[in-house]
Amino acid sequence: MKTKFFFASIALIAASITSFAQGYKDGIEYYKIGQFDNAKELLERNLNAASTDKAEAFYYLGQVALHQGNTAAAKSFFDKDFKPVKTFNGGGDHFGNFKAGADGKEFFNQARKLAKKDCALEMQIARAMYDANPVKYAKDITKCINNARKWNAKDPASYIFEGDTYADKQEWGAAAGQYELAFTNDDDNVEAYVKYANTYFNVNPDMAIARLEELNTKKPNIALVQRQLAEKYYSDNQGVKAAEKYGEYIQNPNHFTQDEVRFVQLLFFGQKYNESLNLAKSIVNAATSSQTDKFYMRRMMLYNLLQLEDYVQAVEVGKQFFDMALPAGSTYEVRDYTDYAQALQKINMAEEAVAAYEKAIELNPKNLDLLRGLSDSYAAGNDFAKAAYYYQKVIDSNEYVANDLFEAGVAYYNHAVTAEDPAVKADALNKARNFLVQVNEKVPGNVRIVNPMAAIEKVFRGHDRRG
Repeated sequence: MKTKFFFASIALIAASITSFAQGYKDGIEYYKIGQFDNAKELLERNLNAASTDKAEAFYYLGQVALHQGNTAAAKSFFDKDFKPVKTFNGGGDHFGNFKAGADGKEFFNQARKLAKKDCALEMQIARAMYDANPVKYAKDITKCINNARKWNAKDPASYIFEGDTYADKQEWGAAAGQYELAFTNDDDNVEAYVKYANTYFNVNPDMAIARLEELNTKKPNIALVQRQLAEKYYSDNQGVKAAEKYGEYIQNPNHFTQDEVRFVQLLFFGQKYNESLNLAKSIVNAATSSQTDKFYMRRMMLYNLLQLEDYVQAVEVGKQFFDMALPAGSTYEVRDYTDYAQALQKINMAEEAVAAYEKAIELNPKNLDLLRGLSDSYAAGNDFAKAAYYYQKVIDSNEYVANDLFEAGVAYYNHAVTAEDPAVKADALNKARNFLVQVNEKVPGNVRIVNPMAAIEKVFRGHDRRG
């Protein structure tokens, strides 16, 4: 939660900046809640827009660079477009010296003279001390808070700062209380609402979401608010609402590509397969998409195509997916292989389906559905010995259902019919009979059992006559 501040321009320090609009100001909102990479991306993306105040944008780009430890870049940004007072343009020197232990009080007092009784400035001074050494400067920090509240008890800056200090200690309730005071005094304060929601979600998700909904109603065009609300719905397992809000957010020009990836997943789990497929395709085909994005989107294309019963395309996409070099930090999932295997089965590529199921079982050898699927694949390829072997594993788990007994019986019957070794044939036939008898006891009179049972009994009657 800590944020580094540098007094680059007294003109900016003294200014009251509202940042509720789209464009570069969305980047400022991300900066305020500590998402510096996102802030930088939006500030740079919107830098040359006609509506952008470049002096303000450069100031926050400098703040981001300073927070990330790049004082040279910070100086470069702070020096751009600042025509007013240059007293404190030092590329981070003042703040860096203060962090190193130098006395910064003279510097702070000069700032106070240029922006008298400014609550925002006072809290920036408090943050500089807090970031440097919260224990050493505890009394000074308290004095800054008291000053701000003495000058203007309704200014939100001191409450947000104090909330941040509680959040750093994971005192979620105390932090949320301070943020609530901030937006109670300033009901347009996006930073306070978002920090409240991010903090209080750990305690009361419903209340956190309600505050974001309230803010979104008042400020419907702010990308940060749309995104935060969508993410909270997602984290609270409200899939339908999450998908709806992500859909709204994705239309905002200040959305991020990684959020399109999540939206593809939400559409899929919402059974909007065509929409999910089309968005996944567009991400795969985008020149700016990373290999990681392409990997995950090919996965989602495979999943969607299987649900849409376009098995030929599913197999083609599955091949492309598995032919990719595995991006760093990525892994295959069981479903990758099983969806691919099912598509292969549907277009009569039994041997390839078997290989896919075997890969899935390597990842989860105790998954009964995988064992069933692999048995079916071997049966489709007329390898009834292995089909019976894998259904036997299902039975041996002791977690089987009546249908598993039936399928195992049929698998062993087909194994008996095709086996050449008399001993193997007799053993398979006995097992087939045993399983089908058990099914008949559990589900008497089931018509599915009639034909295989009749065939088996005919064989056994023949043995009896010969005996």
